[in-house]
Amino acid sequence: MSEPKKNLDEIVAQARTLKPDQQLRFLQDACADDRELYRNVMARMQSRQAWNFNDETRIPGHADPLDGRLADRLVDRKGEARADVKSSEQSPLADGENIGSYRVIRSLGRGGMGEVFLAERADDQFRQQVAIKLVRGGSLSPLVQIRLKQERQILASLDHPTTKNGTPYLVMEYIDGEPIDTYCDRHALTIEQRLRLFVIVCSAVQRAHRSLIVHRDLKPSNILVTAAGVPKLLDFGIAKLLDDNDVMHTMAMTQADVRVMTPDHASPEQIRGDLITTASDIYVLGVLLYELLCGSRPFVVRSTRLAELELLICEQMPPALSAATLAPDAPVAIEQVAVQRSVTVPKLQRELGGDLENIVMMAMRKEPERRYSSVEQFASDVERYLTGMPVLARPDAWAYRATKFLRRNAVVVSLSGVLLTLLVGFSVSTYIQSKRIATERDVANAQRARAEQVATFLTDSFRLADPVQARGKEITAREILDTGANRITKELHDQPALQAELLDTIGGVYLSLGNYEEAEPLVQQGLALRRDLTPGGSADMARSLLSLNRVYEKKGDLTKSEQYARESLALTRQFHGERSVETATSQCRLGVIVRMQGELDFASNLFNQCLATLTALNGAQSESRTLPLDNLGRIAIDRGDYAQAEKLYGESLELDRVKRGEDHPYTMQRLVNLASVKGTRGDMASADEMFRRALGLYERVMGPEHPETVAARSEYGSFLTSAGRLDEAAPLLEQVLEANRRLRGAQHAVVGNDLERLGRVEYRQKKLVEAETHLAQALAIYRKVYPAGNGLFASTMSVLGRVQLEQNRPKVAEVSLREAMDSWRVEYGEASRGYASARASLGRALALQGRLSEAEPALVESYPVIVRKSPSGVTEIQTLTEQWIKELYRDLGRPQAAEQYFAKIADTAPR
Repeated sequence: MSEPKKNLDEIVAQARTLKPDQQLRFLQDACADDRELYRNVMARMQSRQAWNFNDETRIPGHADPLDGRLADRLVDRKGEARADVKSSEQSPLADGENIGSYRVIRSLGRGGMGEVFLAERADDQFRQQVAIKLVRGGSLSPLVQIRLKQERQILASLDHPTTKNGTPYLVMEYIDGEPIDTYCDRHALTIEQRLRLFVIVCSAVQRAHRSLIVHRDLKPSNILVTAAGVPKLLDFGIAKLLDDNDVMHTMAMTQADVRVMTPDHASPEQIRGDLITTASDIYVLGVLLYELLCGSRPFVVRSTRLAELELLICEQMPPALSAATLAPDAPVAIEQVAVQRSVTVPKLQRELGGDLENIVMMAMRKEPERRYSSVEQFASDVERYLTGMPVLARPDAWAYRATKFLRRNAVVVSLSGVLLTLLVGFSVSTYIQSKRIATERDVANAQRARAEQVATFLTDSFRLADPVQARGKEITAREILDTGANRITKELHDQPALQAELLDTIGGVYLSLGNYEEAEPLVQQGLALRRDLTPGGSADMARSLLSLNRVYEKKGDLTKSEQYARESLALTRQFHGERSVETATSQCRLGVIVRMQGELDFASNLFNQCLATLTALNGAQSESRTLPLDNLGRIAIDRGDYAQAEKLYGESLELDRVKRGEDHPYTMQRLVNLASVKGTRGDMASADEMFRRALGLYERVMGPEHPETVAARSEYGSFLTSAGRLDEAAPLLEQVLEANRRLRGAQHAVVGNDLERLGRVEYRQKKLVEAETHLAQALAIYRKVYPAGNGLFASTMSVLGRVQLEQNRPKVAEVSLREAMDSWRVEYGEASRGYASARASLGRALALQGRLSEAEPALVESYPVIVRKSPSGVTEIQTLTEQWIKELYRDLGRPQAAEQYFAKIADTAPR
């Protein structure tokens, strides 16, 4: 029987032909000493069918392949029937036959106890697909009857009639999903995302416990996650009711030593045959979490002997989470585990240690009374970990060992213990209460004092505008700010907390005014004071970091801006929790920076998290949602999804207009964004009207020289270029360029953007020398401030290549266009419109060099992509590519080939 050289599929297929009590021994022999093969075979058997752990100790595992294992074995992730359980017996129901209120669609599979069918509602009241388990006649042994009755009772408590011939059946939800561990690994969920999914599972188990139901088999294959990311708890086939009517039944099963379970996901009390309580599910949830976090099971069952199972599960401690991934027999290498959790190996080791390890080990303690008191408490401890709060779980230490000693010597210490406990308890309670009162009083006094100091300082600052002080001179807000900033440094040196708060506040005002150079030292000084005051970090420090992030973003230093955004987000999570307005705001700030650096997936994830939090906390009509909505619109633009961008911008604009008003800076920015995307999609009249309205608001509210007003003019200049109004666009963009050089400095990223836009206008005006100069200057700035592969760099390099083609310099153009293609490939992929446009231009450069055989595929393969992905109408690059293809085939001596090519493209185009 031992055939070590067989492959995995052959071994599994042969094992499935054996009786249940022969399977495990056959697998051990077939795999011989090949541990890796044995692990893979075991995983395949457990994921594809419910097989038995039967031997002379009479510990049946899953006595029936169909008993409560519907989703585990019969429904795959696409909702199709699995072929694991087969029978030659004719199906008792035909396709299309009615059973109760349902119509049979097809059989999903058969087993020793019966057959499962996919069915749908037949009464046309509403559409619903279900799975129906039909129990085969003759299979209803007393034990099976008991278990079927129990499963029906359980499912009813969280209607199961009979067919016309009296055959009982169960109607259950039809789940289209995949096991939770597979889902987590396939989507490379982070540790945090896995924990949040686990908390949802806990809430489902807690609901079952409230209905007095213990599941007892919470392994990964019994928890399916749908495509929408919703976990579904399945298989109550071995669950247990905890009401009084069921106690005798449970005890009878225990006394008969029939222990229904999955051994490597069983609690110690299940192995021992003890009375099962909700504590058993807590243990099994701990096993599940262990596996989701480190990719290994805490115990690997290699024997079905009762004594060996009890020694393994009831006595031995599992490897620590952080050590499990390093074990030589770990099923997956630690590098792969890290990749599946979107993290580096060192960070994975850090995350798996400490509190997270303690939480899992507390849930898996051998003694039920030492585990979490409820699943709700377990989930709450996970939530505390996620929000950076202290957790209940602690490793076994002196206190636990001392408790053991006291229990062994209870008679000796009982009287003294009572007295000591009363005395200590009273003393500690009194001390804690007094400290709490004192702390609250001190905090209130400090806050009141600080408010009074701020009010006094601001009052004194504004007295500068008093006629008595001004003496006829008109005092500007800028002068009040300058005076206040000087006073902070001179007068508040002995009050660092107040000094830091005012420095950050005035720095923020300078930032809003567009005075970034004045803002930077003030915010830096405030941050330094807060670092000295709270070396371990604070919520105030997080705010200073976020202000500094904005300063460096506006100055164009994205590296520093990202550094401060990440540090601020970490502190905000620590002091405000994951689901807070402050954390959501920090996520959006980091998302803005990484999006500017081309990390679109990461940025999109941050914005979606921010949007979900703000919607949950503030409601769907809150103006706070406009920040992530606007940024998600920008990402849609970056990805070429202009319809989605218009939808997001429109929703964001309407919220801001209603909640903040027409003349709020946020509303004006949303108006510019929506106008821009409407222009891109060809609605030129609407776009022009919206741009003009926005510019009027900017000049009135912000002033003509404010950086945001200049930015809006730049967007309008880009619109005028796309509309072909080049004589209007060129002078406007020249004004914008000079203004931004004056406001931001010659090497700012925004200046690079202005140079690129001006170069595009000059290219279309056939001012090729000026265009090349300005585009090259833009690229020089982009190389300094953006990482390789940035979309702005790729776009600008593409235009430069076309300028060089117009100058009849095809060899030089080839170099530029190949670099542009490399950037497009890195950031957006070869299926993007930008890549296709650059490749078509490269085809033209090759054709001008006489390399016609190389030029042909570049042109004819790029053209359909350009046509399909153009945002509106016929674009310039589309027209050029058509012309280049016709000239190519003319030069090849096959002019009719061009006609045939375009006819074929027209026939295959969507109508």
